[in-house]
Amino acid sequence: MHSEAGDSPNQRSQRVRSSQRDRSSQRDSQPDALGKPRQEARIRPPARGGVHPVRVPTPKTGPLSLVLENRYPTLGSDVIAQIFAAKNVVDFRGRSLDPNTDAAEVPQGVWIYRPIPDEPDAAIKVEVLARGDGWMAADKPAGLATMPRGRFVARTLTVALRRQEKSDDIVCAHRLDRATAGVVLAVTDPSKRGAYQQLFERGRVRKKYLTVASANLDAKDPLEVSTGEDESGPFMRVKSRIEKQGIRMQNVAGQPNSETVLRPASAIFTHEGVAGLRVWEVEPITGRTHQIRVHFAGLGASIVGDPLYGGALAGPYGADEVSDGAVNLQLLAESLAFTDPFTGEQIEVHSRQTLETTSNHDG
Repeated sequence: MHSEAGDSPNQRSQRVRSSQRDRSSQRDSQPDALGKPRQEARIRPPARGGVHPVRVPTPKTGPLSLVLENRYPTLGSDVIAQIFAAKNVVDFRGRSLDPNTDAAEVPQGVWIYRPIPDEPDAAIKVEVLARGDGWMAADKPAGLATMPRGRFVARTLTVALRRQEKSDDIVCAHRLDRATAGVVLAVTDPSKRGAYQQLFERGRVRKKYLTVASANLDAKDPLEVSTGEDESGPFMRVKSRIEKQGIRMQNVAGQPNSETVLRPASAIFTHEGVAGLRVWEVEPITGRTHQIRVHFAGLGASIVGDPLYGGALAGPYGADEVSDGAVNLQLLAESLAFTDPFTGEQIEVHSRQTLETTSNHDG
């Protein structure tokens, strides 16, 4: 019987790789749980204009026009017909499909390039603050959503960066609220996407914000508040359990799932007719939705310009533009710091934006 004991390491390595390729090929030729070849399941048609198509599963039979009308009832048959006419319904290889094509011919599903509801008149320019091997840090303006969703598609940081950088592989590693400005880390190399996203999921990114709220904070139940002082000066630590109630997040009784550290900053907030406000340096230890905004609201000091949680000088909630006499949400993601998981380099990136109505002041 043949023995591999005398093989060189290179020969054994080649044999292992060949065996792995054979097993992978066999797996790809087998159907998955939905009955489609696995290799086809991993293929996605390319993006158009920085926007990837959406996969729509297909039933066993029936014309594709009816499949899409059932999947997107709010679009209506006329819009569906226009989508087909524009060749925006394709198979996994990107080949356009006819509305009368039977679903049985595309068991792997179809992909649809949906109409973009918010196409801007001019290209959205985003400042890139830093670049690394597989990542970039961008300075997101207020009012720009981070990722495509719902009525915000083209007017998002993700799509704006894809178009600006001419790369459909760009994906943001985390999210800022649409109203929040500041530093966002985006991944440019798909093979490294998971590693950078996990930095945020595992709390290995130090995030610092600047915000404006009342100079007087009032701790109320169910917040857990403690104070202290370290080499950076006095601070307040806020913990609470945050849960969604309607369109808002709320502090509720129960085991805390969020933690934020607040410090008075050396800048002052000035705005005609408004007094008793100051700038705060904020470090969220956890990353719950609206965490900083909810904690300040729970302290009786809603952030200036926050329409959702009752902030002073806020415009109407949901408005695309700030109304006269109002200001944007005064919350700035000022910096990100992390250890690059591939190079071990210490990375720290700062926003070049400032709060709208602040000035430097000692005292």
